Amino acid sequence: MVEDVWTMAGKGTDARRETNVSRARSPAKAVGTIRDPCWQRPDLTWEHSLGLSTDARGRAMCLMRTFGIPRPSSGSPADGSVGALSCGESAVIACGARTAFTGYYLGGLLFGGAMRRIGAALAIFLAVGAFTGFTGAAASAAPSTSPIKGTWGPAVAVPGLSALSPEDVEVVTSISCTGPGDCTAGGAYQSTHDTGPSPDQAYVVSEVNGTWGNAEAVPGTVPLNTGLGAATTAVSCSSPGNCVAAGYYTYRYAKTALGVAGFVANQVNGTWEKARPVPALTRAARFAKVTTVSCAPATTVAARKARLNCVAAGVSQLPLNTSAGFVLAEVHGTWGTAQPVPGLAITPPGSAVTSVSCPFPGTCGVGGYYTGKSRHSQAFVANEVNETWRKAQQVPGTATLNAGGDAGVTSLSCPVAGACVAAGVYKPKGGPDQIFMVSESAGQWKRAIQLPGSGKLVTHNGSTVGEASCASATTCEVGGTLQTGASSTRGFLAGETSGRWGKLYVVPDGTGSTITALSCPAPGYCAAGGQRINPPSPASFPASTIAIDEVAGRWSKTVSLHDGYIGAPDTESVYAISCAAPRSCGAGGNLGGGMGRPYAVVANETPVK
Repeated sequence: MVEDVWTMAGKGTDARRETNVSRARSPAKAVGTIRDPCWQRPDLTWEHSLGLSTDARGRAMCLMRTFGIPRPSSGSPADGSVGALSCGESAVIACGARTAFTGYYLGGLLFGGAMRRIGAALAIFLAVGAFTGFTGAAASAAPSTSPIKGTWGPAVAVPGLSALSPEDVEVVTSISCTGPGDCTAGGAYQSTHDTGPSPDQAYVVSEVNGTWGNAEAVPGTVPLNTGLGAATTAVSCSSPGNCVAAGYYTYRYAKTALGVAGFVANQVNGTWEKARPVPALTRAARFAKVTTVSCAPATTVAARKARLNCVAAGVSQLPLNTSAGFVLAEVHGTWGTAQPVPGLAITPPGSAVTSVSCPFPGTCGVGGYYTGKSRHSQAFVANEVNETWRKAQQVPGTATLNAGGDAGVTSLSCPVAGACVAAGVYKPKGGPDQIFMVSESAGQWKRAIQLPGSGKLVTHNGSTVGEASCASATTCEVGGTLQTGASSTRGFLAGETSGRWGKLYVVPDGTGSTITALSCPAPGYCAAGGQRINPPSPASFPASTIAIDEVAGRWSKTVSLHDGYIGAPDTESVYAISCAAPRSCGAGGNLGGGMGRPYAVVANETPVK
């Protein structure tokens, strides 16, 4: 039996590595053609606070192979992606900061030097994996007008980060766009040279009228971050210049002891306010992390005057080495107190919220995982109605599907009240992990089903859900990654129209691919992002950062936002996408820089006549 990491504070690096290895219950996962032994789940433990431990339950590929750092649901749906995992998108606005139940790399705190450089970039949750289909197009309601054209610009370095991060070790974990040319992104950066202390800091950066401003540390987090490890895991915007950034920081509470606390920070009329700490649910606990946030869209003058109405969520340590998923509401610009999700059993190792989506103020959905009486991981969903949370329920149908006892919701999207789509991973009695989809209609959750068309394609453990995104109550998409071999993956996309899932679309380009981000602003129009592994050739680079568009209900070929890398190929990827309108999107990710140091980038798609 694996020793709980909360009891390992005094043990060394080797002990943590051994614990991380012993947690893995199946063969190594792969990122493209790169083997990855990590599992994606934002475990609720002290070790996860350092980005050193992962578990089979979390549905996103861990990019940090050596230290098992989970990476974000690109933040999903409307308020979406990590880390996360997902946002609810409104048919009017894709307020889509993907819910990153992202575990940003703090392992460098223990290892330092070159390991920190590598970890800083690879520490993003793939809250979303890449969905794959070899042929066909995902079903989606095609608009009646002629196809809208658009073009992606090249990926460019996040402005201002080079001044904050001398070593250019940075990552984008989440992005949220509320209008053409109006986006906000967040992530983490290494703030000093390796010759001295190397804290990881949380940052935000905004685009106004098509121009990206300079990145800045989230106000108030630098002095709080005495433990030298912080990150923005998710962002969500209700209207241009009015957003929330959520994440975590580490702090010292004894000479050699570190704790982790969450934070939320508001941006009001373009100005960021001081971050508000989110402590653990009990005073005795020293671990809490905000992994996802969703703000209800404010599309009218009256809604904007009502200020921000959002819900943040994550995981907190509890006594007896267990944890609990929590929710934290902001009503008219004022944050309340974190509370456990009602109805979740307190059975070790506990529960966590991995995704939240809010189409209207006081109306939200959350999803995640919990530990049942059999000590197996189960998937759950819960709804907020009129600012009151109803009891969480096991995702219908997963009790049968999840005979192997390891399931969880990765991403959830709610375009309107009482209508959501959630997706995650489960463990069948025999065979590799599989992906499930489940829909809610008129406030009632239907039975979960296996991702249609994926059964024979999946041959090994490691398939992940990247994000779910719904453009309307009747049209949704899910994207992720299928483990098609021991060291091979294929990104996939699947569409739902009026409760029926269409043919699985597998990204056909390259020798391997992942889909880690997805946003659908209108029926038949979506944008997804991830990574493409290119065939070996002297004329081509091993990996490409890619975007792929759905236009009038049909998925196009991938578009490279950047080719090549200096360092590990898995530093080249899109981790977050948000679209405010068809072909009007923002994306964030990472590229490999000099000496293998990853740096954060953003890219924009704009409509063309």
